[in-house]
Amino acid sequence: MKRIMPFLTVLVCFIFAMSFVIPAAAAGDRCDSCGMKLSEHVNTEYVITFKDGKTKHYCCPHCGLYVHAEEKANVKSAKARDFISSKWMDPAKMYFLSGSSAVPACSPSWIAFGSKSEAEKFQKGFGGEIYGFEDALKERMKQPKMMEKMPK
Repeated sequence: MKRIMPFLTVLVCFIFAMSFVIPAAAAGDRCDSCGMKLSEHVNTEYVITFKDGKTKHYCCPHCGLYVHAEEKANVKSAKARDFISSKWMDPAKMYFLSGSSAVPACSPSWIAFGSKSEAEKFQKGFGGEIYGFEDALKERMKQPKMMEKMPK
């Protein structure tokens, strides 16, 4: 029993400490715009680093493009995931498919692609309009900031 007590004490302390750490980590796993879980939208994530040094994470281009356009003068850098490969890329070099029937995160759907040909292939199956980066920023600002309610 004497040998088990130190182990139990350490275990109880660990469990107590984790009760504070886990919720803090989970709070960082949310989109800075809509609140969706980032861990559930890994292949659509969009990240912006602002000139003041703050970095914000968005679940998808729907959220990221809106903030990027709205705060363009304050953006230091950004990166987005290519939907097909999940590789990080510079959004200024990407193509964005808007309004397709595929909705991997927010609605209306905005999906980032590393090449125009990949976006076109996806568009053939799911519809939507393809935009280069600057046009995507303009088009995204024409839409409401928050996503539409999804049908049940």
